[in-house]
Amino acid sequence: MTTVLIDDHSPAGLRLLKEIAKHPQIAQIIDESDNLLSPVSEEELISLQEFKEHFERRIFERLGLTVSL
Repeated sequence: MTTVLIDDHSPAGLRLLKEIAKHPQIAQIIDESDNLLSPVSEEELISLQEFKEHFERRIFERLGLTVSL
């Protein structure tokens, strides 16, 4: 799957969107950027707490700095 951003304020962008709409079996138009599909699968996501712990540990390992998020 590929994500493409189209300028829907330009004449060419509007024409392109009309053509894409003719083929719903192969293309999906999402008009809100908040609704874009995530490039990361649900299984690969980690919690905020896990991220903070990993980030703090890596900063210490690589830079010798103790940080608290």
